[in-house]
Amino acid sequence: MRRSVRVAVAVLAWCALMPVAAFAQASITGVVRDTSGAVLPGVTVEVSSPALIEKVRSAVTDDAGQYRVENLRPGTYSVVVSLTGFSAVKRDGVELSGSFTATVNAEMRVGAVEETITVTGESPIVDVQSSSRQYVLSQDVINSIPSSRNAVAMAGMLPGVSLSIQDPGGLTGEGSGTAGTVTAHGNSEVRTLVNGVSVASASGSGNTGASNVGAYQEMNVDIGGTAEQKEGGVMMNFVPREGGNTFRGSMYFAYAGPSMEGTNYTEDLRARGLRAPNSLKGYRDVNPSFGGPIKRDAIWFHATARHLRSQSFAPILFNRNAGNPRAWTYEPDNSREAAANNSRFIGFNGRVTWQATQQHKFAVSYDFQDQCQCPRSLTAQLAPEANVINHAILEPKDMIFVEWTAPLTSRVLVEARGYRQREHAYRPYENLYFTNDPGGVKLNGVVEQSNGLNYRAAVGDSRDTWMYTSLYRSSVAYITGSHSFKAGFNLGFNRQNQNIFTTDSPMSFQFNNGVPNRLTLRATPWYRESLSDDHGAFVQDRWTMKKLTATAGLRYDYFHVSFPAVTLGPAQFVPNRNLSLPEAEGVSWHDLQPRLGVAYDVFGNGKTALKAGANKYLPFYGLQLNVGTEAGTFSTNMAPAARLVVATNRSWTDANRDFVPDCDLTSPVANGECGAMTPSNFGSANAGVAYDPDLIEGWGKREYNWQYSVGIQQELMRQVSVDVGYYRTSYGNFWVTDNRAWSAADFDIFSITAPSDARLPGGGGYSVSGLYNIKPDRFSVPANDYITAGKNYGDQTRRWDGFDVTFNARPGRGLTLQGGTSTGRTTVDDCEIVDDLPEFTLRVVAPATGVRPASNCRYQTKFLTDIKALGSYTVPKIDVQVAATVQSSPGQEIAAEYVATNAVIAPGLGRPLAGGQANMTVNVVKPGTLYAPRATQMQLRLAKILRVGGGRATASVDIYNLFNSNAVLTQNNSYASWQAPTSILNARWAKVVLQYDF
Repeated sequence: MRRSVRVAVAVLAWCALMPVAAFAQASITGVVRDTSGAVLPGVTVEVSSPALIEKVRSAVTDDAGQYRVENLRPGTYSVVVSLTGFSAVKRDGVELSGSFTATVNAEMRVGAVEETITVTGESPIVDVQSSSRQYVLSQDVINSIPSSRNAVAMAGMLPGVSLSIQDPGGLTGEGSGTAGTVTAHGNSEVRTLVNGVSVASASGSGNTGASNVGAYQEMNVDIGGTAEQKEGGVMMNFVPREGGNTFRGSMYFAYAGPSMEGTNYTEDLRARGLRAPNSLKGYRDVNPSFGGPIKRDAIWFHATARHLRSQSFAPILFNRNAGNPRAWTYEPDNSREAAANNSRFIGFNGRVTWQATQQHKFAVSYDFQDQCQCPRSLTAQLAPEANVINHAILEPKDMIFVEWTAPLTSRVLVEARGYRQREHAYRPYENLYFTNDPGGVKLNGVVEQSNGLNYRAAVGDSRDTWMYTSLYRSSVAYITGSHSFKAGFNLGFNRQNQNIFTTDSPMSFQFNNGVPNRLTLRATPWYRESLSDDHGAFVQDRWTMKKLTATAGLRYDYFHVSFPAVTLGPAQFVPNRNLSLPEAEGVSWHDLQPRLGVAYDVFGNGKTALKAGANKYLPFYGLQLNVGTEAGTFSTNMAPAARLVVATNRSWTDANRDFVPDCDLTSPVANGECGAMTPSNFGSANAGVAYDPDLIEGWGKREYNWQYSVGIQQELMRQVSVDVGYYRTSYGNFWVTDNRAWSAADFDIFSITAPSDARLPGGGGYSVSGLYNIKPDRFSVPANDYITAGKNYGDQTRRWDGFDVTFNARPGRGLTLQGGTSTGRTTVDDCEIVDDLPEFTLRVVAPATGVRPASNCRYQTKFLTDIKALGSYTVPKIDVQVAATVQSSPGQEIAAEYVATNAVIAPGLGRPLAGGQANMTVNVVKPGTLYAPRATQMQLRLAKILRVGGGRATASVDIYNLFNSNAVLTQNNSYASWQAPTSILNARWAKVVLQYDF
């Protein structure tokens, strides 16, 4: 393994000497001809813009008469083409953003050198050389539309990007978890980058890091890209502001209070079970920024701060019994206002840019953040005292960026970047919601099966985590005009130190209609420490041959995890534990990813482009925070401490209804009121999880996905384009968990009958087959999980395919429009796996917590369509701005988690469930079958622009959920409370926004 590491490092070091490129920025390219149509080599092309601290960048046309100037910052450019014996040609007003490649051709005529011909024309709107798809939100757009100013939420306004949480106004605040699941074309990877450098923490939280919007000039959203990033999905790249030769500043202020919200809570919603609506409690956002020259044309600076406080009432009331050790019910406290989610963000960002020479530019940035989401994620099924583990405190978090950029010649561009991040994320050690003092007693949390409510105390693990990340990138590019060759590498080092504890009792209970039937024990506290190396290198070649541009790339990635030695002492339910776990190795993976793309300028006029791409991507394996989640299977879950059995379940018959388990809880066998532990090796020094050596080391072992696309982009009229594309995402290299203590013969298979219900498909009453239960004599054997490749058991399928139709219009006169639709479906097939591994059905969660019957091992969702649009218009003469956004998303997928008791199960199984289990929760609705109604909302901004003191002041009112929809966003999947609303759109509310730019 060490030899492999040395080889990998040698490859990376070699790549450092090769032509390389950092994350792509915009380019200007074109062909220079004379009046006869002959190409002209050796022509000097200079591009200039106030956006460049060096003022001018240059290139020389190659033998094909082509030139290319890359790595250009967002802004408006002038292009001057000159050659001895010819009149110079000048083109103004070329607008660049994102990684757009603007094609600017020139025709030169014989004339005096000092003569300059200025050519007019519209800035290109169709990129005829790139096969990737990118959306751009400039600072002007961000400032003009009603939005949250949250990176992920703003990305969610774009076609092709889907969010599981709808929050256009920003009431969920900033930080990880504020947007829920983010997907693009079926891929849930999400990365935030600053100037092409991923600012994901060591835990892999990819939707945080760029929370101070005032620090950035624009936000580029890619949903498919080049070889420079290993992940697919949603890539949000922020381009920092650098200042300029003129001192400028901006002050942004936004406010909303509860009196600025209406109501959409109806008697019908109350009757359906919604205790309280989602509603506004308070919102305040202050974001000043300023920048300018320290020394003109040499040293610029930019600095900004942000203080955001966002509070929103959740549809859950406080528990009157919270903290009462003698109470075992949730009693809503109607004398108090509803519980609220509360997000606080304080941040500072500063950047200094130094143009040391014409060729060498340096930049240093520092970003500090102090966040508290205290709490977040309160829902109708989480009583506040149970949600204390979602008090996410992040202090401190700081990041340092160092950059060097050097266009050494007109054809060679060198870049290098370094990045360091430190982050402390933790949860409270005491429950903050106990209105009664439990007197030092650690209360047991309760999960009620009939309605999914968590109450009485925290259920699950809490964490106190320190994370450290270092990332280094080096880049050089060699560009001739018709040819652009790139190669590059990155070195990433991550460290995580994590203490896992329980805020309340390490024992929690499960009730069904108030009757105890199961308890869970946890071996907390315990500790793990993890290290990872995440390195990569790529080469990429781009050729333009007349109308065709072809791009081919190859990326190499290396990922390695290791674990220092740790010691675990005794805990409440493992009183004899005293373990010294030696250092250990995790995965050591090598992967190659090809990237292919073509773009064809159909008519050669830059207005019609055919595009196609085929790209392989890898998932991001961070040092995950959460214990036991699949995301950490090949990182933190491999830590020796995490591979021990640190949690166990056992059935519980509370015969005397005293809510005290009358049994020896440390004995693994059935005794007293408690059934046998499952798994029974809880607290043992023997690991409950083993890994297939062939899976965790070598080439091509990691999960991957292929993303295919084909489409056409067409300019319809002046500065208006439409893009139509077909996309397909296919996954491979699946892994499974085989409990080798069991075989397929150890399970009995049975069916149940779904309840009769007009809301179920066909009115219910149908057979739900393919359910498994372990035979009683095999129930309590020690767990012996073996993680290995799914292909060892059969084929699996997971894919997404669909279509996007998008438009982009910026015809001038103060009008900007963009939007479109994204329609797709998901196909899943696990049937061959289920045949050999019946326990696979017990592990799958799709989409809720109920068992997915083997009869539903293959399913295909309906075609689901997202509709997005945003736009703004400034009315001339009166300087009134009108802006709006529209989002229409499919409703939540509906599951029916039916609690099947032994009375329902025994006729089909021929016996009660093994291990004294009282019931089994089964999803009796086939995935992809039922969906809630669509949720559609519109946001409107009305603004007045004023000229004040040499600056520009904008006073505006943002109105969210303009038509006061009360669409249900989430609903209860527990069958006893089935389809009771658990959250709805916030009622129509207003936010006052003031901004002054000078």
